Parts: sequence; C-alpha cells; structure tokens
Amino acid sequence: MALASCAALCASLSFNVGFQVTPYSCTPHAAGVAVSTASGQSSVGCATSFTPTVDVCQVTLGIKTSGTGNVYSEVWLPNNNASSWNGRTLTTDNGGVNGCVHYVDMAYVTGLGFAAIGDNAGHNGSSFDMTWSLNNNEAIIDWSHRARHAAVVTGKSVVNQFYKKASAYNYYLGCSAGGAQGLQSAQKYPSDFNGIIAGSSANDFNHLQDWSSRFLQLTGPVGDPKFLNATQWLTVQAAIFAQCDKAIDGVDDGILEDPTQCRFDSSVLACNATVTTNCLTSTQVNTVNEVFTELYDTQGRLLYPSLLYGAQYDAFRLGQLSGGPQGIAQDWFRGGIHNDSSFNVANVGQSDYALADSLDNLHGNPSAFSADLNAFKNANGKIMMYHGMADPLVSSSNSQRYYLKVAKTMGLTNTQIDPFLRYFRVAGMAHCGVGGISGAGAWMFGQSGVASSAPNNIITNLVNWVEKGQAPDTLQGTKFWYDTPAWGIQFQKNHCRFPYRTTYNGGDSTKPSGWSCNLISDWQTCAVGAHPRLCNADGTFQ
Repeated sequence: MALASCAALCASLSFNVGFQVTPYSCTPHAAGVAVSTASGQSSVGCATSFTPTVDVCQVTLGIKTSGTGNVYSEVWLPNNNASSWNGRTLTTDNGGVNGCVHYVDMAYVTGLGFAAIGDNAGHNGSSFDMTWSLNNNEAIIDWSHRARHAAVVTGKSVVNQFYKKASAYNYYLGCSAGGAQGLQSAQKYPSDFNGIIAGSSANDFNHLQDWSSRFLQLTGPVGDPKFLNATQWLTVQAAIFAQCDKAIDGVDDGILEDPTQCRFDSSVLACNATVTTNCLTSTQVNTVNEVFTELYDTQGRLLYPSLLYGAQYDAFRLGQLSGGPQGIAQDWFRGGIHNDSSFNVANVGQSDYALADSLDNLHGNPSAFSADLNAFKNANGKIMMYHGMADPLVSSSNSQRYYLKVAKTMGLTNTQIDPFLRYFRVAGMAHCGVGGISGAGAWMFGQSGVASSAPNNIITNLVNWVEKGQAPDTLQGTKFWYDTPAWGIQFQKNHCRFPYRTTYNGGDSTKPSGWSCNLISDWQTCAVGAHPRLCNADGTFQ
C-alpha cells in the first residue's frame, strides 16, 4: 500500500455516521520520525510530539456532536504495505479527565498492526484539569460518552474507505477514566467494540469524587493535629505490612496479595509512656482509622468503598492524603455540579453528594455504573477488567463492587459471567502508572506502551478470547527489576480472575507456578460486616 494513497484520502472521504465530520488533514509519516502534535493538544499539556513505530497515514478530523459540542479525533492507519494492517481497529482512551489523544498508545498499537483511533473527549485539557466543565454541559456529555462513540463510528468509516474493507474486529484499551470509558461503551453502545480492556476503572464517577474530596476533611491540611506527613504514613505502612503481608499471604515481599483480608490493629501506632518516637498521637491514629472507611449517605447506604490497606503511602504521594484538595474533585464540584468557580471543595457534604447524583442523567451518566450488560453480552462482546490492589486513587474494591452489581442485576453466577466478563485483581499494582508510580507488584502485561515489554500481552489475550474462544483464566504479570526491562525479570505472577484469590502454594514465589487460584467461597457477601463492604444492607447497590 503506497504512502501516496494517504495524501489523496481526505479529498475522497465522505461520512454517514450521524455526525457532521470535517477532515482536517491526511498525512503520511515514516516510522521512527518525530512528528509535532496539533497546537490544540500541545498547548494544554498533552504530548508535543509523537514518533510512530511503523509507517502510518495520520488522519485528523473534527466531529460536531451538538450545537456547541466538537470533538478532535485522529485515526492512524498502518500503510507500509498490504499486510501492515491486521484487519482490526483499537480505540485508545483519555486518562483522568484529559482531552488528549493518547499518542503513546496510538504508536504502540499501530506497531501491533491495529488501525488506531483516538480523540480529545470533546475538549483539550490535561489529566487533572476539569475547569472546562464550568458552564459547559455539552462538553461534559461529550466527555461522558458521546465523543468516544462519535470518534469510533467515524474512525471505522475512515478505515473502511482507506483499506476498501471494514475492520473484522474492533477493540478498546483504557485505564482509570479510560477504563470507565470502556465500560460506558459496553453499557451505552454495545456494538462499538467486540472486546474491551477496562483497567482500574474510575466508574461510579460521582461517588468517586465525593470520596476523593472527603480525604481533606479526614486528614486536615498540613499542620492540623489530624494530619500525618510522609514519614508518618511510612510508619503506618510498615505496621500494616507487619500484620498483613506474610502473616496472611505467606510471602514477605512488601505486597498484600489480597488486602481485603487484612484486619489492621491501629493501636500499635499509638505513642505511650515507653514509645515516644515513630508513633502517632491518638488523634492521628483516629485519622488512620477514618481514612480506611467507606462513604455512606444520610440513610446509611453505601456510596463508595474504602481505600484498601497498602495503598496509603502512594495515596499521600499522589495527593489524596497530603492535606490539599484533590484537583479533579475540586473542579468537578466547581464546574459540573455548582457552576461556581469559587466553590470550596473542603466544604463538600451530603447535600453536594445528592446534587451530583441528581445531575447524572443531565451530564450523560458519567457514573458509568449501569450493570445491565445484556446487550453487550448478546452481541458476544468480551470485557477484561483489571485493577491494582494497591490503587491509591480509585479503590480497587469498586471494580469488585461493579462485578457484584453485574451479577446481581443480571441474575448470574460467576460461571455465567465468565463468558463475557472477567475481572483480574492485580496485587501490589498502583494506579495506571500515574505520577510514575506503578507499584511493587507484577504490574506489566502489555496494557500500555509503557508496559509493552512484558512477555504476556493483555491485548493478545483479549484478541484470542474474542476471535478464538481462548478465555483467560489468569492474567500473567511481570515485574522487572526497578521497572526496567533491560535489568531482567524480578518475578512473575498469574493474577487470578475474580472470584478466585491468587494464593501462595509453597513453591518459588517469584514464579507463576508458586501461586494457585482458590475460589473465594463467600465472594457474594457484601453487606454489613463484609470485608470489603460493597453493597447496602439489603444487598442492593447505589
């Protein structure tokens, strides 16, 4: 396939996709040559350049989604020769609340042969900046779901017209808010994708922001008697590991294999007459206890599950426990909820939680928490969910909660869920590599360009499941020494699908063979007294 065909593409493109589409450019790029990104992207903190790993035809487009809604989209078409394209599309995500085409992953997946689709979610902006939501509900709807769908149907049309045939299969890859975008697609647009990878999903978005905003109230600002500094959180971490690492999972490796089993006794942290250093005041001990609690509404209904033990130090490093407002939560309450740029997120409370819930439909359901996946299931779609058990920004328990909600809503057992949804709990993994923090666990499995060196690739796992019926019972992860592939493999682990627990079997803990998958017999127990607490007293979900 000649590069010249790319330059002529824009003049011949036409669209019948339900949106007004304007092609901006069709440009051939050679592998290994850096390319500057569009100014609307580079000026707001997105990438300033990208380097394709294979020859591609880059198509840039504008998509009008409403009177004021506009989406910027890119489609990258592998075009070195007739066999460059593998016959599939893969759509990339927007992490956090960003409006950035995911250039790193676009380059990654085109290198695997996919035609890649990306978009700006209806706005240009960086991951922790949601100021664009102020007085801009059409942009919120685009970000919630409409921009992704518009980019997908438009991208598929570009692929069809360039290669003169439709894609055989269509896939999605996302993490954090990008994971929620994947679940949203399954909920609202079940025919958009044959297979979805939804990592560390930030769904139930409204309640997530309620939960995130509350941490400032629990810790107080720097200098408050309730506040713990970084060193003190390290003290807490050491005490948690002493009680809940080897004592529970059998391996002293600084990884809590299943932190939902931990019943931490915080009294060991308290200063007393004989312990006066490396200890906490009673007020600070109470802070520790509060940080690991769930969030409820005024009627005692669960809004959001607790932070899991083992995630606390990174939660401090990434701003949850460091004594300041969480940026996304602050912008969401100022823009999406109150349309008041001066609103003080430190004062968020139950009335604000209720208001956010009441606006979910108006906003296009950014909650992305519908558990009716029947249409997606009936379309023979497949979802691979994963979540780090040491996630400091989005509680891993929320993905388990979503799985339970699917089971409850659809009236299915785990074996009946297996054919279309598999959820993998990844011990020791943080949140999508945010802030350069990935965690101590075996967190690499090809889920991003950064993790592409892992021997096992989740994209390949999904393709084999969708196209060959080879369903993955485990997700093999790799930990390289110092997270650097050139240094070699430190250990590997097969992360079990829920409701199985990855369990040490007495062998070499650095090898997959050292671990087995044991069924959690009470996996559906979720109400009062359950660990983790994931549903209301009557077994329902918010």
